[in-house]
Amino acid sequence: MEAIKQFFRQFTRTTPFVLANIMIVVPYLLFIHLLDFSSSISALPFVLFYTFRMTGIFLIRGLHRAIDQYTLLMVALLLGGVGSFLTLAGAVHTNFYLLGSTFLGLSASWLTPANTSVTYLEREKGYQTMTTSLYLIALIVLLPLFLALTLAVPVQTILVPIILGFYYICAYHTVKHYPHYELDFKELTKNVFSVPELMWFLLFFVALFLLRSGRAFVDETLLSTGIFLFAGIFILALLVIHRQKDHWKVPLWQNALTFLNGMFGNFIFLFGTFYVAVFKGISAQATLLFLPYLLGVIASLLFAGRLRKQFSNPLVVQLVGLAAGLVLLSLPQLFPIAIFVLTFFQNGTSSWLSRLYYQTTEIEKKQRITAKFSTSNKGSITHQFLLMIFMLIALQLQELPAKDLLLLNTLHNSAVFAMMNEVKFTSIVLLLLGLLVVGRMGKNAFGD
Repeated sequence: MEAIKQFFRQFTRTTPFVLANIMIVVPYLLFIHLLDFSSSISALPFVLFYTFRMTGIFLIRGLHRAIDQYTLLMVALLLGGVGSFLTLAGAVHTNFYLLGSTFLGLSASWLTPANTSVTYLEREKGYQTMTTSLYLIALIVLLPLFLALTLAVPVQTILVPIILGFYYICAYHTVKHYPHYELDFKELTKNVFSVPELMWFLLFFVALFLLRSGRAFVDETLLSTGIFLFAGIFILALLVIHRQKDHWKVPLWQNALTFLNGMFGNFIFLFGTFYVAVFKGISAQATLLFLPYLLGVIASLLFAGRLRKQFSNPLVVQLVGLAAGLVLLSLPQLFPIAIFVLTFFQNGTSSWLSRLYYQTTEIEKKQRITAKFSTSNKGSITHQFLLMIFMLIALQLQELPAKDLLLLNTLHNSAVFAMMNEVKFTSIVLLLLGLLVVGRMGKNAFGD
């Protein structure tokens, strides 16, 4: 009996970590399975989740003086729990999916940076939120969720929200019992808004909403409008960067690597889901994409830091590892292995960058991790729009209609296969060039 209690305590203790690492992908896979091209309302949950997940960090950056990291983590957990319940209610009435996907999107956006910050804060005071043995327990915790994602959609839409809701309850209980846990709402009414960050939130939200709606609703006008809007945002961003680069509080190579690592994250998830859906079908995403991703995350947390310590230049290790993953991805038969390697080094790079940002004393402590995730998400959003443009160009080269971009999940023919491979190799070349640029920027960062 005592052994069961001990296992359950360990089970519960892993849930904040588990949720922080799966919420960017699990609802994505759930809501994409709800897509029905004969019903436009079926696309909105996916669009809302993805848009809020990608842009919510800018909203928090707009409130960076108003909320501490423990409070943000608890808010993210509460939103996720409510979102899971509303998503479950969506099986009764589809309108509940709209609210559920919104809450889950905000939770996914805030949970990872908040949990990372709290982990560092607890570690500073001598408490480890996760240990090596708990990472292995986390794999057991993930097993029911993985099995639920492989089931038929009607069952999946019931079991996945139930499991997520249970994880959220366990995580809330766990965080509330951290030794140094303390909520702080006393500053909530002061200095609430940072106008520049709220502007980024609004601009990216509208552009992403148009882009994802265009694909989900099979509407070329929305898609084109979203791409043109992003082009304007990109030009604006270049002007802002040119004016502010002399005032950055972290080195140029660190900013560039954070941005590029966000591009890698989007490449793994967005292109990975497209690629598997076209070549193997949506049902294969759990085993060919989600499973190697989860194994890559766990392996990264166990071994990435140790690997970096074997070399004098940690930047080179991360860049070479990411490049190796891209090379493996060029071989179709090694796709799951490539996803594992890419996730291992992308997640390892993310963790390393989080530590570097957290050690940057020039940035206010509450802002350090959210600053990192804000830059990373800008890279992820940028890659998404570039990916859409690459696909449109590849469709033209294959003499396929542009509307096929909106129907990729349903198309399985040689011309579409060729188009996807062209996009894959174009993205690989682009990301390899990005690695070379970052390598040159940081060639003297570690004394080599």
